[in-house]
Amino acid sequence: MVTLFKKFSGVLVFVALLSLSGCGYTTKHLLPENIKSVTVPPIKNGIDLSAEISDKDRFRVYRPGIEVDLTNAIINHFIFDGNLKVVSMDKADAVLEATLVDYRRDPLRYSEGDDIQEYRLSISIDVSLKEKTTGKVIWHDGNLVGDTTFFLSGAHAVSEDEAAAKAVEDLSRRVIEKTIEVW
Repeated sequence: MVTLFKKFSGVLVFVALLSLSGCGYTTKHLLPENIKSVTVPPIKNGIDLSAEISDKDRFRVYRPGIEVDLTNAIINHFIFDGNLKVVSMDKADAVLEATLVDYRRDPLRYSEGDDIQEYRLSISIDVSLKEKTTGKVIWHDGNLVGDTTFFLSGAHAVSEDEAAAKAVEDLSRRVIEKTIEVW
């Protein structure tokens, strides 16, 4: 019985040491050492509102003011994250520029009567972070997407306004992650 206890206690000590050592998860900054502050000019609207709707783009829509909401959400995420200070253009080390390229509401689920029950709402931007003094691109993504799904009826129903706010939140989080974290 004593030898069984010794073997069992040895295993417990080993497991305890493993759990205290951590799993090796770490993040590091993508940014050069000289980048301590960022400015976020208003996001531009690049959606062509005069374009004809085609079979390919029949779910493309536009929500007035979404670029303002997205600009504010990105600034708020930078402030909350705290790794970069958000400042005016004249004091910034880096500039985050973005253009809204798509706002889509794609149907995901239909009822038996072919009524839409659930949508996927996607917001896409062309975004880049540049060093202000040199203009060097630190990172660029021509199609960074934030999205969410929402139901039109039932216990989980939400308005498109609420869904748009969730998609904006998701996209702004992705911008900050792309700027700050390298896995």
